[in-house]
Amino acid sequence: MTAIRLFLLRHGQSLANEQRLIASKPATALDAFGLLPLGREQVRRNLEEAQGVGLLKPPFRLVSSPLLRARESIDVAAALLGVTSTVDPGLSERDFGKLELNPDDQYQRVWAKDRLDPTHRSWGVQSVVDVLTRAAPVVNGCLGLDDVETVILCTHGDVASILLCSSLGEPLGQHREVGALETGELRELTSRVG
Repeated sequence: MTAIRLFLLRHGQSLANEQRLIASKPATALDAFGLLPLGREQVRRNLEEAQGVGLLKPPFRLVSSPLLRARESIDVAAALLGVTSTVDPGLSERDFGKLELNPDDQYQRVWAKDRLDPTHRSWGVQSVVDVLTRAAPVVNGCLGLDDVETVILCTHGDVASILLCSSLGEPLGQHREVGALETGELRELTSRVG
């Protein structure tokens, strides 16, 4: 059996990114704040590039956060690769609590606290540790599949950075410095997380 290659895909540029708003909750973003044309192009371009250099090999498994911008991003991937996708709530955006629908410059306040304490829940924000606890089983469960060669998990900025930080064995409070992805970026995970 060939080793599974597992990739994180951050959703493409979305309406929330354009409006510089925090849209983390299903009540807000399950069916709103979808992709911009630029976001679709980012996802398509990055996947085509990875495919062109032989990183993406069938059979595939595609899994997405349930929020609209991630589902639309995985749909771009599914169309390009000729497969279907599934949704897993473990890949949902980090819940930013009372900061929901505030300007996205508020992320800096959260990340500053993350650096000091990855268990903090200031402003009702889901802690870094809690994000890892719910997302790690999705990642690690895919590593045990025997019917695929490539897995693409479409998620959100903080979820991806936390997973990448964990896979590298770095302190979780440093997730933004270690694992931040641009919109539409695809990055390989090289080890288990958690």
